[in-house]
Amino acid sequence: MMGQVIGIDIGGTNLRLGCVSADGQLEHFERKSSAPMLKEGAVDVLCGEIMDYMERHSLKGAIDAVSVGVPSAVSKDKSFVYSTPNLKGLENIDLGHLLEKKLGIRVFVDRDVNYLLCHDIKKYNLDPEQDKTILGMYLGTGFGNAIYVNGRFHAGKNGVAGELGHIPFFHLKEICPCGNMGCVELRCSGAHLQRIRNQHYPHTDIGDIFTKHGDEPAILEFVEGLAYPISTEVTILDPDYVVMGGGVMIMKDFPMEYLIGQVKKGTRHPYPSENLEFIFPEHTQTSGVAGGGLAAFDAMKGRH
Repeated sequence: MMGQVIGIDIGGTNLRLGCVSADGQLEHFERKSSAPMLKEGAVDVLCGEIMDYMERHSLKGAIDAVSVGVPSAVSKDKSFVYSTPNLKGLENIDLGHLLEKKLGIRVFVDRDVNYLLCHDIKKYNLDPEQDKTILGMYLGTGFGNAIYVNGRFHAGKNGVAGELGHIPFFHLKEICPCGNMGCVELRCSGAHLQRIRNQHYPHTDIGDIFTKHGDEPAILEFVEGLAYPISTEVTILDPDYVVMGGGVMIMKDFPMEYLIGQVKKGTRHPYPSENLEFIFPEHTQTSGVAGGGLAAFDAMKGRH
């Protein structure tokens, strides 16, 4: 009988944590600033947060594992954080093994988008037979992508598969924060939407940008740009479902129908274009925490 997992979702702004049971029930959810993760000593701070959390909620001895989601590239063994521009204190650190040693509990670390897609697959029961191909497209500050095939998340040789935000756009000569030139994320991201707002609509609140300017050239070009990487991956992998979420896509009056039309237009015809199925999940502050917990239970059962 499995006990509980502490799910942790670390973003550039917030650190969220909660206690997840094997059936996905979440208790003791907390949210606090992730600012301490930006500087040296972040692992010790995180370890202290986890131990204090277990003490506060009388969880010592009841926790089977800790599952940490980060907006980063993570090693195939779910431990080493390679590159995380928004969490400098955790960059190039063997986070999983360090935490295991300090806590004496099994620790899993993975890309936060994998945990989001795990949450969505379970919530919407998208893969009861573990035979589906499911893609997650999560547009927030950056462009998050998760690839799930036949009951497992596709990790690749180094564990870093699914970095759709970092494939190159033709003729784009700008340098991405990742160090490469011309990455998709330079155009397909909430960060770029903010730049569009600053340049074209400085007097419009970012939350109203689609409501007030959704049919204007700068916004239509932004949405058309999003379709290129999505159509590319859809054409390559012919998925059963494409999950579309993230903070930008759930903004008021986001032109989702126009985006879907552009994705279908750019995808190979007749198939998969004419037989695409899109899922639009409802995310809350707890989605990544719950997904991380569920992913850890899968991993402990031998499924990743």
